[in-house]
Amino acid sequence: MKHHFAHGVSDEVKMAFNLEVVVATVVLALLLHIFWRCCFSFYLNHVKKYISSCSSSSAAASGLEPSKIAAVEEILNYTFKDKRLLEEALTHSSCREGISYDRLEFLGDAALGLTVAIHFFRLEPRLNSDQLTRLRKKSVCNARLAYLAARLGLYRYVRRKDTAILNRNVKMYEDAVKQGNDHRNFTVRSPDILADVFEALAGAVYVDLDFDSTKLWTIFKDLLMVDQIKIPKDLESRKIINGAQDKLYGLCGRKKWGKPIYTCLVKEGRPQHETTMIYSVEIETDDGLLRQEGDEKYTPRDARNSAAYRLLRSLPKYPIM
Repeated sequence: MKHHFAHGVSDEVKMAFNLEVVVATVVLALLLHIFWRCCFSFYLNHVKKYISSCSSSSAAASGLEPSKIAAVEEILNYTFKDKRLLEEALTHSSCREGISYDRLEFLGDAALGLTVAIHFFRLEPRLNSDQLTRLRKKSVCNARLAYLAARLGLYRYVRRKDTAILNRNVKMYEDAVKQGNDHRNFTVRSPDILADVFEALAGAVYVDLDFDSTKLWTIFKDLLMVDQIKIPKDLESRKIINGAQDKLYGLCGRKKWGKPIYTCLVKEGRPQHETTMIYSVEIETDDGLLRQEGDEKYTPRDARNSAAYRLLRSLPKYPIM
């Protein structure tokens, strides 16, 4: 009996112990689950904040600051519908982010050339194709666009990396511009990036306007300062002017006058197709020596023809027309 009693007590103790173990295991598992959920939730919240912070920092580093966007829009007097176009137009290839202003520069170059050509075509019907070409080149040549970009201070808004040498060259050029000198007389070469940025901004505006050249001209006509571009003084038929040397030579032969003598008075070397010259011509007549200066031209032949034409115009009895 004693042995049987001891055995019974032992079984009950075991059962109670097993029950306690099960309960303790369940409670421990529940606590571990709650602890894990809390830790996981804490981890997720902090990771999300960290990722969000990194994304914001990355976006701020890669994008253009809102203040710069606003400043450039104020310079252009135009608000972009798509700000990404403005950011692209102000991104130098040194950023190495797979995007730069190259495509917009290409488009802006063509768009500015078109709008300027249309302007002069409408402005003066007597301008011939050569004169229109010269006016267009003079208005949107790289040297002039760089000068305009420097005056507007566009370089400070360009996104770029590791461009110390470029920065120095631009500063030297901008300092020359601040002195108020004419860009045609600069001894400092204009950095290409300045003209590139000007053209890229024009391209960005052109795309944002859905390729409306009329609106583009409205925005850029003042920025280009086209009113400073002088229209040629001689607007008569180019055919008449081109033949002036031959006509003057023939007249001198018939009148038994001395042969025309041409002298180059001024020749100025300027960048981007802007080398100009002025010629004078003199002839010995029955009434004495006659001399006349021509207009500023881009080739020796045109300059001599201009001088001959003006001399012929000064002869009251000679029917030039």
